[in-house]
Amino acid sequence: METSKNRIATLFGVLILVFMLVVPTDVFSQGPPPWAPAHGYRAKTRHIYFPDQNMYYDIQKGTYIYFNNGKWSVSVKVPSIFVGINLGRSTQIELDFYGDRPQRYNYSHKTKYKVKKHKGHNHHHHHHKKGKGNNGNGNNGKGNGK
Repeated sequence: METSKNRIATLFGVLILVFMLVVPTDVFSQGPPPWAPAHGYRAKTRHIYFPDQNMYYDIQKGTYIYFNNGKWSVSVKVPSIFVGINLGRSTQIELDFYGDRPQRYNYSHKTKYKVKKHKGHNHHHHHHKKGKGNNGNGNNGKGNGK
């Protein structure tokens, strides 16, 4: 009886190891999401914050973290509520946060990167900023003359 339990435990352990070794390669072989910039992100960036959608993307895990029906949810696919949106043209903030739950600081992020409403015209420019603020470096040398 004892050897049967040991065999089952060993088999279970082997299956877990195989699963752990096989799944990550499959997940990362898909490459970056289609909305990611062609030049990529800074090597030390882990989370992208989309202030227009109040959503995060965890580069390391390849997951979206978004607020839906009163709670934070995690998805490996673009959340259905954002499917029709071109995230490549949405404002993207590279956060300097390396933990697993950037949404813990959502109030701060919503305040710091507040969405500006543009009256009278359509605003579809892609903005790509670093998480510690722009510091004059986010305009790629193109001043706006103001």
